[in-house]
Amino acid sequence: MSSAAGELFHIFDARRVKAPEIKGLDTAANAAVGWVKHKQPVLRGLLSFSRQVDALEPEVQKLGSTAFKEEVARLRDVARRGRLDKQPDDLARAFAIAREASVRTVQKRPFPVQIAGARAIQMGYVAEMATGEGKTLTAAIGAAILAWQGRPVHVVTVNDYLVARDAELNRPLFELLGSSVSAVTHETTPQDRYHAYRKGVVYCTSKELVADFLRDQIMLGEQRSSSSTAIGMMAGRQNRPCLVPGLFRCVVDEADSLLIDEAVTPLIISNAPDGNANEPLYREARDLALQLTENRDYKVDRTERKVDLTGRGKEQLHRLAEALPKEEDAGFWVGRRRREELVTQALVGEYCFLKDEQYLISDDGKIVIIDESTGRTMADRSWRGGLHQAIEIKESVEVTSDKENLARLSFQRFFRQYPHLAGMTGTAWEARGELWQIFNKAVVRVPTNKPLIRQQLPLRFYGTSDEKWEAVVDRVAELHADGKPVLIGTRSVWSSEEVDRRLAERGLPHRVLNARQDQQEAEVVAQAGQPGAITVATNMAGRGTDILLGRGVRDNGGLNVIATEPHASGRIDRQLFGRAGRQGDPGTAQMFASAEDDLIKRHVDRLRNKWRALGGSRLIRIAQKRAEKLARFNRKQVLRSDDWMDQSLPF
Repeated sequence: MSSAAGELFHIFDARRVKAPEIKGLDTAANAAVGWVKHKQPVLRGLLSFSRQVDALEPEVQKLGSTAFKEEVARLRDVARRGRLDKQPDDLARAFAIAREASVRTVQKRPFPVQIAGARAIQMGYVAEMATGEGKTLTAAIGAAILAWQGRPVHVVTVNDYLVARDAELNRPLFELLGSSVSAVTHETTPQDRYHAYRKGVVYCTSKELVADFLRDQIMLGEQRSSSSTAIGMMAGRQNRPCLVPGLFRCVVDEADSLLIDEAVTPLIISNAPDGNANEPLYREARDLALQLTENRDYKVDRTERKVDLTGRGKEQLHRLAEALPKEEDAGFWVGRRRREELVTQALVGEYCFLKDEQYLISDDGKIVIIDESTGRTMADRSWRGGLHQAIEIKESVEVTSDKENLARLSFQRFFRQYPHLAGMTGTAWEARGELWQIFNKAVVRVPTNKPLIRQQLPLRFYGTSDEKWEAVVDRVAELHADGKPVLIGTRSVWSSEEVDRRLAERGLPHRVLNARQDQQEAEVVAQAGQPGAITVATNMAGRGTDILLGRGVRDNGGLNVIATEPHASGRIDRQLFGRAGRQGDPGTAQMFASAEDDLIKRHVDRLRNKWRALGGSRLIRIAQKRAEKLARFNRKQVLRSDDWMDQSLPF
């Protein structure tokens, strides 16, 4: 089979229809299998394997340059023939060679737990490894072994900075192991992307990878086979080859964030026509919406971010629409469903989406969506169904045109297409049931290289937000006076700017990292461990970049992490706390919360006045349990939609 024909075969293989949603008794059976998988002593086997690799280290260290390359070539040949896992001695030797390659190129000797994590990735598990345990190098070793099988390995990470950094950092390692490496970022040209996706290891973000995959599917159109597409190419009907030559093996960094938290976010390829013929309709919809009265004409559900018109509200809206001037678009408002949908979207944008929490206004006057699970901006994303335009009108910025959707794909549907999917993250155990149910991926908890000695301080809960912010600043001032570094985690841009203002009033020097400064993320986070440093950051501080302690900081108690508000998932809180106490360092973590926090108001509003009787910790647990239940329900709905599309549509 020629190279081009082989690529076409694998491109169409990636469009294969998946099994439908598990229902009835099959659900219980599948859950039982997952329970057994997570009870199996997998970790014991991984640690035993890492000891085998350790035993080979003296022998491998003695190999000269030529002998080392010959051994790499031999093991690659074994892997390409699919026999590496069937020959235990060669498998252990492969990881020993990969470890020695790391020492010789990037001057890092992977710890036994990193070897265990790399083996878990090579086996197709999701490895939970604590923050600071070297997941970047672990992923590189696992990807290098997988690449020996002769098909591209996609290493998916959270942003373009880490894509470029990790690919360049590990390039010598991959090259010594006989594999090529590339990075695909937003700035990569189409021509460069074509060559990049054909390297042995491809570092990329989920957004760029899924977008390129969708562009290929749009180009292929209704073709159903590699042969018909080849004929179309020869006839000139397809003017370019596919960018992504099939989906084979994937290693997902921060797997819980991408596979769970962002699972309901579809990536949509669309085009935007010139002008916006519907702008007057959106403006009229908001004018009509503002004439309605809350709780009488409509009810706002801030938990699910939706608005329901009452019977009276629908009649009131009908009367208001009838009174509109009889202009060209008057006919639009005659349709009851059309006007109700548009006015409802205007109300949702008005009351359920807040500036500097769900979105911000960029320097060039654009509405930019904020990813609430990471705190990062989501460039080139927009809400659908007129919601984006409703928010643009609300904020008095230029109204963008309606977009025509050409293709749509959710992340969970995309990643289910990989025959070999693995991942790593600092917080996956809580989501193990869902990862098994959706992706058939079991989670293995890899222990830390050194004992964790971080001190978890008691929750401090207050009745009002103002009391909480004052207590936070008092605590920061106390730690700063002792020369201790402090990382303050916030949920939103607004919260980070509120802390910024209060710290400035106290004269406390600090740096702020939020969605407005995400380009400076690595630099700001890297300095957060210096003596006396105060860093205010949204969720992005919990993922991606290491915090190294400055001179004398370890002896002074290490990094102190303060969370200023509970998140919808306890996993995200744990990810933030994991910034302290990395690699056996000391440190503290503490949560400050109030009855006026967004999570409390959205999910336990009726209980928040009873927080003294219930206790702050219990109130937060109830709120997070309800938030996670709602999030699981939303993901299940997306999963059902995905399964329906897999059965009904070509892509």
